[in-house]
Amino acid sequence: MKKETIQKQNTKITFFDFVFVFSIALPIMMYIGDFYYKLQKSVFSNANTLLFIHDKLSELITVSSPIIILCCIVLNIKISTSIRIMKIKIFLFISILVFIISLLILVFQFFKCTDISNEGIFVRNGMLSSNKNYTWSDVTDVEVSYELGYKHKVEIDYNIHLNDGTIVNAHDSEDFFSNIVNLDNFIKIKGLRLLDVR
Repeated sequence: MKKETIQKQNTKITFFDFVFVFSIALPIMMYIGDFYYKLQKSVFSNANTLLFIHDKLSELITVSSPIIILCCIVLNIKISTSIRIMKIKIFLFISILVFIISLLILVFQFFKCTDISNEGIFVRNGMLSSNKNYTWSDVTDVEVSYELGYKHKVEIDYNIHLNDGTIVNAHDSEDFFSNIVNLDNFIKIKGLRLLDVR
């Protein structure tokens, strides 16, 4: 790694450069996040799925990575620097590294999800971890609670408690508000204990 001082170019980074980055990053983030979720759902859910939940880490990666990569590309264009890693300019190297790491995380997290269906609850803990398949008889109770959060926004918890201590929060699903009525009715039909905690 050859390390020298950064030489500034006449071209300066302006506020409009950041606006440009975010205006490009936003649709990319939305497309990648939507495509990733739909692909994961199509692979691991079925016609009897009531709610599908994917992990928060993949969501964080799809939001942050495009911004970091595009910022590094803009910095690589705007700032002339002699700092190189493996003969690659530092900002370009960082963008490549972030892309590779993000891709690897998304591949591993693709296999981490929960499918709540009529048959039961199937929990995938990742590519290298064991999966767990629960029936509705394994559910001890369902706890529903809410509280007022920042700016009086209602924070909802819809926790499904399983007999081995596992807790599945149905609110983590992106389809929670569109499908929660079906799940709630199904739970009542099953005669499961529904706890309303306020």
